[in-house]
Parts: sequence; C-alpha cells; structure tokens
Amino acid sequence: MDDVVPSFESARVDPPDERGGTIALHWFVIIGVLGYLGWAIWRVPHDSVGPAVLFFILAAIVVDLIPVPAWGGMQLSLSFPILLGVALVFPPAIAGMIALLGSADPRELRREVSLQKALWNRAQMALSIVLGSAVFNAVADPHADWVPLVLGATCATLVAYAVNTIAVAASASLERRMPIRRVLVKMHGTAPFEFLLSYLGLGLFGVAIAKFYLVEGVWSVAVFLAPLVFARQMYFRSRALAEQLSERNELLAEQAGRLEHLLEKEHATVDELRELNRMKGEFVAVVSHELRTPVTALIGYAKTLRQPEFADDPLMRHEFLERMERQGDRLLRLVENLLTTSKLESDQLTVSVGRVLFEDLVREVVEGLAGEADRVFLDVPTDLPMLHTDRQLLGRVVSNVLDNALKYSPDGSPVELGARASGDDLTFWVRDHGIGITPEQEHRIFERFYQVDSSTTRKFRGAGLGLSMVHDLLGHLGGTIEVQTEPGTGSTFTIRLPVKIEAGRSAG
Repeated sequence: MDDVVPSFESARVDPPDERGGTIALHWFVIIGVLGYLGWAIWRVPHDSVGPAVLFFILAAIVVDLIPVPAWGGMQLSLSFPILLGVALVFPPAIAGMIALLGSADPRELRREVSLQKALWNRAQMALSIVLGSAVFNAVADPHADWVPLVLGATCATLVAYAVNTIAVAASASLERRMPIRRVLVKMHGTAPFEFLLSYLGLGLFGVAIAKFYLVEGVWSVAVFLAPLVFARQMYFRSRALAEQLSERNELLAEQAGRLEHLLEKEHATVDELRELNRMKGEFVAVVSHELRTPVTALIGYAKTLRQPEFADDPLMRHEFLERMERQGDRLLRLVENLLTTSKLESDQLTVSVGRVLFEDLVREVVEGLAGEADRVFLDVPTDLPMLHTDRQLLGRVVSNVLDNALKYSPDGSPVELGARASGDDLTFWVRDHGIGITPEQEHRIFERFYQVDSSTTRKFRGAGLGLSMVHDLLGHLGGTIEVQTEPGTGSTFTIRLPVKIEAGRSAG
C-alpha cells in the first residue's frame, strides 16, 4: 500500500505544508528502519545475499514502475505479493532490504515527491515486511505443508497490513491535523474490509510465489510477473473507470435533482397561474355585479323621477336624489379603488406629501358615508399633531377600513374610530362588532381579491380589494396595520403612521 494523498483529497489540490509532527514521524521511522537494516544485514552471512535477492528487487521495481492510469486515493501496491513471498523465504533483515530497495514509486522518477517522502514511503513498507517476516518465522516454516504455510502467511499479511495502514494514517493525521480514526474512515471509504480482503488475496498469491521459488528456483517466479503486471493495469483501470462512473452518476443525480426542482417550480407556477386565473374570474364577476348594482339603481331612480306623480312630490324627489347620491358615491369609491389598485399593480402610484389635520380628514370621510355615517362613533382628540403625509391616500385608507367594518357588521351596529398620538407616530383604530375572522382566514385578509365570505350566496358586497389596497397604501405611507379579532364578536384594525414622511416619496 503506497503512502499517497488520501482518497478524501483530490490530486489536483496542492497538499498543505508538512508540519513538525509529520516530519518527526517520517525521520523517526526512516532512521529506525535504516539503522536496523544496516545492523542486521551486517550480521547476515554475505553468501546469503545472492542473485535471488537482486532478482526480487528488480521484480518489485518492474511491477511498480510500469505506468498506470492516474487515480487519487489509497493505492494497493501489486508488488506486495512479491514482497510477501520474500518475507516468507528470507530472514526479516533481507526481506526488509528487498522491500526498501524494491518499493519503487513512478513519482520519484518525475520528481513529484521529496527525498524525505520517498524515503518515508520505502521505510514504512520495509518496516511492514520486516515485522510480517518476523511473525511468519515465529509461527511457520517456509518448507511446511500448505495449511501451516497459508496460516503463517495470513498472519504475516495481517501484520504487514496493520503496520502499513497505521503508518500511513498516522502521517496523514499529523499532516492534516485530523483524528486518526477519521483518517482511517476516509482512507477506506464505505467498505473498510475491501482493502483488507484485497491484501489477503494478494498474500495468498505471495504464498504461491514463495512455494514456486523454493521448489523450482528463482526463475520460476518470472511466470508470475506477467499476471501481476496485467492485474495491476486492470486494477487501476477499473478504479479509474469506477471513479469516472461515480462522477458521472453524481453529475446525473445533480442534474436530475435540478430537473426535479425545476419541475416542482413549474408545477407551482402552473398552480399559481390557475389560482390567479380563478381569482381574476371571480373578481370580474364580483366587480361586474358591484358595478351593475349601483348603475341599475341610478337608472331606476332616474326613470322613476321622470314619472309625473314622483316628479311633483318634493319629499319623494328628495329621497330618490339622496339614494342616487348614495349609489353614486358607492360607484365612485369602487372605481377609485380599481384605479388605485391598477396604479399599485403597475408601480405608478406617487405619494404627494402635504399638511393633513387628521380629525378633519376623518370627519370628511365619515360624511362621505352618507346614510351609514350615523353608525360611526368618533374618539379623535383635537390636539393630534399635524401630519405630513398624502391626504388623498390616507383618506382612501380610512375610507376602506371603515367601509370594511360597516360591511361586515349587522345593520345598525356601531363602528368605533379612535386615534392617539404616540411619539413620532399616530395610531388610529377601527373597531366593529361584526362576524369576526377565523384564525385560518386571518393571515389571508390582506390578499388581493380575498373575502372572508366568498361563497356564491354571500350577503356582503365588495370586490375583495379594500384591505389589500389598505395594506399596500400603508406601505407607501410608511405605516403598518394589525388586526385583533374573535369570530362572532368583531374585529379591531390598528394602523400606525409616522407623523412625517419624506416629501416626493414614490411607489416601490
């Protein structure tokens, strides 16, 4: 197993600077391994270091240096079967020397790793082979039968795997300043036993190499080189292909997620357009009715007044003219609401700031209610501060809030309008004793075209524009509106306005 950039870091990203702990670990292992090998090999008889040792070194180098497709992550060195076979047939010191010299890395030739990193990679591999060889020699003999031989080789493989993995993980942990457990998880991904099983499989291949070497001689090992080289190529090509497929799957999953999100938005847009179309259809029907009612009344009263018996009766004529005036005012308010809503929709509403005496504005609005004016009870002090706001827009706010309260209250029931000054704000409220608003409806009453009673048999007139327009107008006047309500008891709408707003303020 080569010590390379762990699988959680892309090979395209420059590795961070090595820290003191990493350097100390590397040189501790390097010096320790080199010192041990130098001391141990000095004590080994020189005639034990023959052509077979050189052959195994060259064999490991050949397998490791043949180019393969680039693939970032923990890499399983396919020279490992050769090195494990060496660990089974040679003493630990000789096996460690072969591992040290034979653990080649193509990056060394391209000068992509420093001398320290190259020595570290070789030293930790040599250390794993030395300890694996020592364990094998302690539990088995290379000339033993297959069962004890495989058992000893399995123990040696597990020891080599553990030493190599811990060394690589400790180095990455110090270099990345990550817990070693997290590094191990990142190294092995979601299949922690896959690498170990691959190691054990290659270890069994190493048993066959050792057996052939002991029975047939060093040249019989050459027949294993071609399969190893081929396996190495296929291994890395399959991993590269798997990585490409994984990236493409992630890309496809991301694109599928985006398409699903766009489809959901499209469905939401379609539903919204359908709802808007339904609401506008209802609005056209309601407005047509609201317009037709006063127009029909006006025409009816006008035709009636043309009759001689009514034209010559002053009292009847006065009553009819009053009713015509009331229907005309109702028609005018509806048309003005429609025009104001149109300006709000097209962002063409302009605020014209002037001096406004609130109590005078309120009395003017109440007088415009004609026959329903006597239902409004005022609690407006005469010492309120002079407002600097748009008189016409504020008048529409007061008129529509009052009209809403009167519309949803029983005939003859009172509606209260009060006001108080509070610092730089003016607060006024309109309280009715009508049908109230349910909690489910409360958050929708300021929506355009929405009406508390929207049934086909509703008894309350209106087009569902009043409160929506009040909310929008207050946004232009710098004010807010709140409602406290109880179904069956009534509602109180509270409006807060700044005493002064900026002159020339425009919609938006």
